[in-house]
Amino acid sequence: MGVRVTPDPVIVLHIAGAGRSGSTLFGSLLGQLGDCFDVGELGYLWDRGLRQDGRCGCGAQVRTCPVWRRILQEVFGPDGPGEEEVERLARFHRATSRGRDVASLWLRGRLQEEPSEYRAILARLIRAAASVSGRRVVVDSTKPVAYGRLLDDLPGVQLRVIHLVRDPRAVAWSWLRRKAGTGADTMRTRPVLTTAAMWNLGNLAAMGSWAGEPGRYLLVRYEDLIQDPARWLRAAAGLAGITDPDLPLIGDSTVKMSPTHTVAGNVGRHHSGEIELRLDSEWSNALPPAKRVLVECATYPLRDRYGYGRTR
Repeated sequence: MGVRVTPDPVIVLHIAGAGRSGSTLFGSLLGQLGDCFDVGELGYLWDRGLRQDGRCGCGAQVRTCPVWRRILQEVFGPDGPGEEEVERLARFHRATSRGRDVASLWLRGRLQEEPSEYRAILARLIRAAASVSGRRVVVDSTKPVAYGRLLDDLPGVQLRVIHLVRDPRAVAWSWLRRKAGTGADTMRTRPVLTTAAMWNLGNLAAMGSWAGEPGRYLLVRYEDLIQDPARWLRAAAGLAGITDPDLPLIGDSTVKMSPTHTVAGNVGRHHSGEIELRLDSEWSNALPPAKRVLVECATYPLRDRYGYGRTR
């Protein structure tokens, strides 16, 4: 069963950068705009959403969510993808998120392997998401840059990149904390030096891939988003060609969040209702001094480039 024909290209707002930088929140905010459908971390649909029977942002299992059931039926037929197909697609995704693939992008300008089948299925999946949701913009917060480069080459898709950056010390503290979650929503921990290396790699790769194209690239600091959400929501909407968006704001810092249909991401994607946006600065007191110094040294000078000085 094929996807219904969509007359115009689907715009994908791809949130790139390093993990634990606030992409789930930003994606959920964008998903409240009338023209946007937030799918969360779409690349993990196969593994976390289907293989692990993960929950959609609406609370239902992804397989039983009425919206995702229709999307999957449009792409794979009335029975959706079978177990073997899901496993193969999960392997395809893992091949887009390895460090060596990012290195290959730098050295050769392309991935070592060209997963043409995966690109074709992603294109159909994105167009089905737009068709079923009735939205012309799909928000995808799958952060590995190699995955973003795949999106850049999909037929019928126009990529726009939001490069989201967060203070690496806050990111390191987030990776050290254990957060509540079950099954596919379980959030792993990571040593601070690994976090620092991934922060450098993710942000350098995003900047090197798209920063030279200002018409489809927007750099946003997480801290600035929390301080002035209206400004950065309008900027992100403008990147996607959305003019005069109806923002989900009550006052300056409270948002009214409707349930989303995100297939993977931070456990916060299950929250809805009125939510006050406040900057989480717990790291400034809780991150052990020795670990803080390690992160500061390991992320210099890129940290300074983004305005995160050593003292705060």
